[in-house]
Amino acid sequence: MERHLATDRFMEFDGDDDALLIQRIDSNEIIYCPPKRKYKLVGKYVMGDKLGEGSYGKVKECLDSDTLQRRAVKIMKRKTLRRIPNGDQNVQREIRLLRRLKHRNVISLFHVYHNDEKGKVRSME
Repeated sequence: MERHLATDRFMEFDGDDDALLIQRIDSNEIIYCPPKRKYKLVGKYVMGDKLGEGSYGKVKECLDSDTLQRRAVKIMKRKTLRRIPNGDQNVQREIRLLRRLKHRNVISLFHVYHNDEKGKVRSME
């Protein structure tokens, strides 16, 4: 096996059939680019990261694309609601109450989306 210095930055090792090339670089030459995430648009809302999860569903952050205000969205699956005793009725009652309730210490309900294809209910708060 013959070794020779090709340049000051490259070293080449010749084997039987394989050639291995090692390149030395400084750490300041390394540039990290995180992978770009695809965004999901539901109505006029851009969906974000998950904030929490409970027995009824999960809560995600979203952004109103018109006003650029941050909101929270509660996502519930109808299949899960059917397994909880009075689950569907509780959600319907919560939606009715939040639509009528206006107080600075209580969340406000903006929109409710029903997706029958996926069996999901989304409430923007």
